[in-house]
Amino acid sequence: MKQINLIIADDHLMFLEGLNTILSEMEEINTIHIATEGKQVLRLLEQFPIDLVISDINMPKMDGLELLTELKKKSNPPKVIILSMLDNHRTIYKVIQKKADGFVPKFTSKAELQKAVKTVIDGEQYFSEAIKHKYMESVFERKKYKDIELSKREKEVLELLSQELTSKEISAKLFISVNTVETHRKNILLKTGSKTTTGAVKYGIESGLFDN
Repeated sequence: MKQINLIIADDHLMFLEGLNTILSEMEEINTIHIATEGKQVLRLLEQFPIDLVISDINMPKMDGLELLTELKKKSNPPKVIILSMLDNHRTIYKVIQKKADGFVPKFTSKAELQKAVKTVIDGEQYFSEAIKHKYMESVFERKKYKDIELSKREKEVLELLSQELTSKEISAKLFISVNTVETHRKNILLKTGSKTTTGAVKYGIESGLFDN
C-alpha cells in the first residue's frame, strides 16, 4: 500500500489537533504536516513531497481559495480537499470551478472524512451530499440570470456600488459624470428587475458577476 504525505491547514489549533488524530489512524497516511495559514502551506511544499492538502477557507494572510488557486498552478499539484464551515452555494461554486478534488463541511463525521481522503487518494473526486446540493443551487442561480446582459461599464458601476461607493465617488473613479453614473444605475435596475441597488448587488453576487 502506497502511503501519502499531507498537509492540514486551519487557523484553529484545537481543530487541527482533532484532524491530526483522526487522520493519523489511517494506514494510508505516512506523514502529516500542520499549517495555520496558506503561505505556510506553500513553504512546506517547497521543503517536503506532499500528495494531499486539506484546507479550511477562512485563514489569515492567504485564504483557502487563494491557496487552492496557487496549488493548482503547480506543474505537479497535490490533491486538495476543502474542509470548511462555509457551505453557501456561491463559495462552493467557486471551490469546484477552481478544481478542488473534494469538499466536505467541517461538521462531517470521522467516517466521511476518512472516506473523502481515501477517495481522493485513489484519484477520484469527493463532494459530500450537502455540498453537491448547494452546488446545484449555485448552478440554478446562474441559469436564472443567463439572459441578463450588462454592458462592461454597467458591470463596473455595479461592482463599485457593491463596495458602497456613492455616485460621486464612482464618477471620480471611472472618470464619468454623476449623471452618467445615475443613468447606468437606472439601467442596471431595469435590466435586473431590481427595485433597489441592494437588489441589483444581490443579482451580481448570485450570478457570479463579482467572482474572480
